[in-house]
Amino acid sequence: MAAVVVPLLQRGPEWDLLFIRRTENVTHHKGQIAFPGGHVEPQDASLLATALRELDEELGIDPFRVRILGRLPPAATRQTGFLIHPFVGLIKPPIQLRPAPDEVADTLTIPLNFFLETVKIYPETDSFDHQGQVVWGATARVMTQLSVTILTRSTCAS
Repeated sequence: MAAVVVPLLQRGPEWDLLFIRRTENVTHHKGQIAFPGGHVEPQDASLLATALRELDEELGIDPFRVRILGRLPPAATRQTGFLIHPFVGLIKPPIQLRPAPDEVADTLTIPLNFFLETVKIYPETDSFDHQGQVVWGATARVMTQLSVTILTRSTCAS
């Protein structure tokens, strides 16, 4: 079992999502674009505690700088069989990233609107290609779920 934070950053009127690219040194999902997160450890009091601990370990983001907005349904990885529990979190500025070099090769942000517009056109997409950066697998399924949730709520509010 694993948990991740789906980090949202506000940049003016726009929203971005923060991703990591995993190093080639990690055991699973080498080089993939993912959310910060990892396996539940015995000292973790909850899945949310796991997600926040991993966010701090991988990116140096203090859990007190995260406002959890909600939880999405779990997503399973097809190759490794991990069940990932995603928590959507707003990261409060200012943000000073300190990526863990053994786990994080790079960080990148992608506008939330890119995912929303893609899901409007392709509601069952299994990957997103943003300027050559491909989000796929369980991470893409989480993004599809988040996008559908946002689009459904905004349609209901209209």
